[in-house]
Amino acid sequence: MPDGGRARTRLRRLLDRAFPPPGGGHRHGRRPASLVYGLNDPVPTPNLLALATQHAMLAVTFLVYPILAATEAGLPPEQTSALLTACTLSIGIATILQCVRSRFGSGYLAVHIPAAGAIPLALQALTLGGLGLMAATTFTVGVAQLFVARLARPLRVLLPPEVCGVAVTMLGVSLAGPALRRALGMSSEAAGVLPAAFATSAATLSLIVAITVFAPRGLKLFAMVAGAGAGWVLAVLLGVDHAGAARALAEAPLMAWPHPTLPDLRIAPSLLPLMALLVLINLVDVLSVTVSLEKMNDADWRRADMRAAQRAVTACGIGNMLNGLTGGFQSGLSSSSVGLAFATQATARVIGITAGALIFAIAFFPKAIVALTLIPSPVIGGILLYTSAYLVVAGMDLIVSRRLSERRVFLVGLSVLAGLSVALLPLKGQIPLVLQPLFSTPLTVAACSALLLNVLFRIGIARETGEEVPAEAHAFPFARDFLERQGDLWGARRDVIAAAIPIVAQALELVSDSGLAEGPVELRARFDEAHLDVYLLYDGQIVQPPKERPSPEALLGDAQEVAAFTAYMLQRLSDHVHFGRSQGRARIALRFDH
Repeated sequence: MPDGGRARTRLRRLLDRAFPPPGGGHRHGRRPASLVYGLNDPVPTPNLLALATQHAMLAVTFLVYPILAATEAGLPPEQTSALLTACTLSIGIATILQCVRSRFGSGYLAVHIPAAGAIPLALQALTLGGLGLMAATTFTVGVAQLFVARLARPLRVLLPPEVCGVAVTMLGVSLAGPALRRALGMSSEAAGVLPAAFATSAATLSLIVAITVFAPRGLKLFAMVAGAGAGWVLAVLLGVDHAGAARALAEAPLMAWPHPTLPDLRIAPSLLPLMALLVLINLVDVLSVTVSLEKMNDADWRRADMRAAQRAVTACGIGNMLNGLTGGFQSGLSSSSVGLAFATQATARVIGITAGALIFAIAFFPKAIVALTLIPSPVIGGILLYTSAYLVVAGMDLIVSRRLSERRVFLVGLSVLAGLSVALLPLKGQIPLVLQPLFSTPLTVAACSALLLNVLFRIGIARETGEEVPAEAHAFPFARDFLERQGDLWGARRDVIAAAIPIVAQALELVSDSGLAEGPVELRARFDEAHLDVYLLYDGQIVQPPKERPSPEALLGDAQEVAAFTAYMLQRLSDHVHFGRSQGRARIALRFDH
């Protein structure tokens, strides 16, 4: 092979190791019947534009986070405008990259938005060194995310569905606080409820829910835009729209070229702990969003697709590198877009690609950016309440998909209580400044608590165990009691245990009734989060399954014919079966995908 060919081969291998291609990464699950447009479905142009516009509008409203940071830091208007433009450009490109099925994105309908958790880091960076230092820290966070993405797949054993369920549930709870404050018109914790704001948010939420529940499938696509439009009109009539909105729109130019701010070539050491914390928070947040999207696209969802999560974190890293190079604001995945996808029952990736293109185009129209950031706060509150309700229920569904042992009951309960403590108690102001982002939302506290408790509660759990089958035992009750007991201890999925019980009982009957075993039979089970393996070990003959399907009359034949027929059925019923020997004993190995 020429030197150039060898170099290309080595480069491709290096690229495959660093950024695995998507081949095989998307599991082709059963499409839920409720979806109007599934992951790979084409979308007619009118509906595509309407759906993508809703996602783009919702994403741009979160520019309020960099606006808050810029206002607190006292940035002049021209620098604030440059910050918003750079952020819009970057999240548009990152959204396209995230939704395209490639080695650099999850391939799901996941929209990028400015990250609320990055406000403390942005404030400190802006105070210490202005936009240049903030850009440098954002770029460094993006580089760190590229490396952390490599850890996503090895972490699968530490992220079972109950941990993911806690994260998704508390993601909804985290949205509930700001959603209620916006919906009730409470600009601060001491402010009172504004009846006009409550009426606006209630009308917005009611219309979205009514269309989602009662309208025909075709109208469900426009639930959010209809609710937001009606709420905006009502807000104007009731006088709860933004003060000075007309003046802000008039002062913003219609079109303008972006003016990126290059990052400084330095990093403030005092910001490093906060940056590391934000990388961890982003990993948990990305996993929560991708799990929610996986469940929406797979009616038979079983476990998190860590390849897709790895690519999602990679896209987030590239997006933040772009933010750093242009002087934008740190971004992450939008949980609100998940709620919008649920409301419209449309999860086609082409919607996300189009939404990213629209967000990118908006960056060249400052007047449009200003207009979208002026959506009345109660309207946004109603939309966020809908999203919060969906995420709470989706997280609960994830939690109860496993058999809850005592260990998992306390894992879920204590983690949820830890997260709620942030919402119920004034803890944030009583901890060191470096750790405050960890306590900024119930999500971060609950997710980190669930991760730590999962590691702790795994101590003392044998991942493989066995028991000798008594001679007088009946096959089905013994297999049921053994597998249910171990399933509770391991937290295995209920449907997998229920499906394994009759198959294992049939294998026990095969060994005992056919006279294959010349002594006691040992039943062993092993669990590794991805598979449930059950072994029957005995002294005696190895079962010889037939290569072709036996006739039903074999059940009326001698013991060997019955055994061959049963062995054939075991091959058909389990995900994988192997007949052989292990350490001098005959063995039947049954595998069930988990």
